[in-house]
Amino acid sequence: MTDHLPNFLIAGAAKSGTTSLYYYLMDHPEIYFSKIKEPEYLTSEVVTDQYLTRLSRRPYIKTLEEYKILFSDVKNEKAIGEGSTDTIYYYHTTIPRIMNLLGDPKIIIMMRNPPYAAFSMYSHMIRDNQEDLSFEDALAMEDERIRNHQPCAYHYKARALYAHQVKAFLEAFSQVKVLIYEEFIRDIPGTIKEVCSFLEIDPNYQPTNTSIRYNASGVPRLKWFNNIFTMKNPIQRHIRKIGMSLLSGPVYAGLRDSIRQKNIIKLKMKPETLAYLKEYYHEDILTLQKILDRDLGIWLNEK
Repeated sequence: MTDHLPNFLIAGAAKSGTTSLYYYLMDHPEIYFSKIKEPEYLTSEVVTDQYLTRLSRRPYIKTLEEYKILFSDVKNEKAIGEGSTDTIYYYHTTIPRIMNLLGDPKIIIMMRNPPYAAFSMYSHMIRDNQEDLSFEDALAMEDERIRNHQPCAYHYKARALYAHQVKAFLEAFSQVKVLIYEEFIRDIPGTIKEVCSFLEIDPNYQPTNTSIRYNASGVPRLKWFNNIFTMKNPIQRHIRKIGMSLLSGPVYAGLRDSIRQKNIIKLKMKPETLAYLKEYYHEDILTLQKILDRDLGIWLNEK
């Protein structure tokens, strides 16, 4: 068996449409995605067992051999990838590992207007029964949580400070594609075409599942029903195994997330919290504009 490893990475950022992009691209005949969307092997040096226990996560990929198994079914696909969203946040650790293991792969970075990205991360944790604080209290506690080495899933503000993260990837790798979430959802077909061209695969491919928004966050109407999808237990694994055996990955995920979304009530951010976060991120967005040489008025001028 020939060992295959990724030649492209969806490096992040969290809650910026990476899961939707992953599933939209999965049926492209020239793409092979890892069997797990976020193997987190590249961050396994900084991810702890406490993280897994706290978040009730599946075992993360700790060894290179385990990582290679995720790509063991590669045939003749031109683009081989995975999509761990903590890759960009832990860039101090991941960039050297990527360079050592993968050389100079293509990097896709997706970003969302930072206040809304931070709030979506929080909403995600509420959905998964992993957050007990209000958004405002969680923001006030964030520095302490970081000092106490809490999982990055709780670093709501910090993870959306994109400028230094993006700069590091642009300096380390020769082919980096930066996508803006708000532009992505406005023109999904155009973005898919753009990404396919970047990956040097057939740009005429168009997915059929773009009406689905994968991995939506919010408050579950029925917690017991939501727990079927979120709690990593034998029942959940059995349901997933049956679904994946009967349906392709994107079809199963689309059906699951369509059902799940009907059980979700969208949270709303308090106006004063939004105003605070806009001010908090303003300088970082201006810096990011300069780094990208790109107008981010879509964020700065958002009402």
